[in-house]
Amino acid sequence: MKCLVVTNTDRMISLFFIPHIKLLQKMGYDVSIATALQNPRMMKDEFPEISLHHVPFTRDLHPIRNMKAYAAIKKLLQEGKYDIVHVHTPIAAFLVRMAAPKKQQIIYTAHGFHFHEHGSRLSNWIYYVAEKVAASKTRKLIVINEEDFQSAQRFLPIDKIHYIHGVGLDADRFNPRNYSDKNKYELRKELGISNDTIVITHLAEFNENKRQIDIVLAAEELKKHTHNFVVLLLGDGSLAAEIKNEITNRKLEDYVFCLGYRGDIDQILSVTDIGLLVSLREGLPKSVMEMMAMEIPLIVTDIRGNRDLVIDEKNGYVIPIRNPKALMEACLRLIHNGNSRMEMGKRGRERILDKFELDLILVELEKIYEVFISDNAKLIRSEGEQSAQTVTIME
Repeated sequence: MKCLVVTNTDRMISLFFIPHIKLLQKMGYDVSIATALQNPRMMKDEFPEISLHHVPFTRDLHPIRNMKAYAAIKKLLQEGKYDIVHVHTPIAAFLVRMAAPKKQQIIYTAHGFHFHEHGSRLSNWIYYVAEKVAASKTRKLIVINEEDFQSAQRFLPIDKIHYIHGVGLDADRFNPRNYSDKNKYELRKELGISNDTIVITHLAEFNENKRQIDIVLAAEELKKHTHNFVVLLLGDGSLAAEIKNEITNRKLEDYVFCLGYRGDIDQILSVTDIGLLVSLREGLPKSVMEMMAMEIPLIVTDIRGNRDLVIDEKNGYVIPIRNPKALMEACLRLIHNGNSRMEMGKRGRERILDKFELDLILVELEKIYEVFISDNAKLIRSEGEQSAQTVTIME
């Protein structure tokens, strides 16, 4: 059977979906990938036997670019004749479902609907209508948090919806016991951080949704109470230069470091004492799961996805959005209480191993594919029987 995996960029594939694609291959699927190819060599190195198709998807509502992507994916779907198309990311998923032939079998994983509690009324309406319209082309919908599971039932019958616990987290890689005191000492030395300084880490693309500005403002207040901390901002993005300017203007160069995009996240987390994610919107954030697996206590905003992972005062603190003061106060509590940091961190890893570990997710995903195959076989038999009955009547 042929399966096409679709997402907006190849970076999404490398960050989240490599184990999922290998599962499909293990199940016997001939897998192809359609995405905006930014690093085709990397993709070829990872999947030398897989067909790669460049489709110029974009992450915004740019009409001309989206029309080009629509035309490209429509042509690919017509020529490819795929048994299953598995789509990810909202805009790419919408374009695929609109472009797909009527009988195309589509699985859509919603990594956090773009309509949410903190969205504007207009944007929520636009994204909700888009999901409702595209639902008619969705054979199976996979959601990754409790709130999206409830929301999905507004436009799809429950037998078409599957709730799994995220994309999966490799808890063997993200394990604090992989790193010796010597490893950690050398990394701190490389980063210019003394051994007794509290390290606070935020992993996210620099954009308005991720709210790095709130972290900068919190750090400015935090240094009035203690100097024993440093904040590491990891990631790149459109607002990186603006955030760096804010750090300089507020004289925080000794307290907030922008490290850019890193491939050694697990090593950075090995020296991290407190983890942050202060977004306005999430699906089920992998960065939070990585920090939990590394036994790091979390401070996260009170939003969908974060609430599925962090239980307030159990494995971290849940604070209001856009609230640097609450962020500063939560940081201060954890800085001054090493026992709380240790206990919360241990509870976080236990929670990952119980629900969100990669092997558990792959089992859940394999069951969904098996159900999909079974349902599809029943549908084909039913259509065959109806066709035979029609021929009999005509005779």
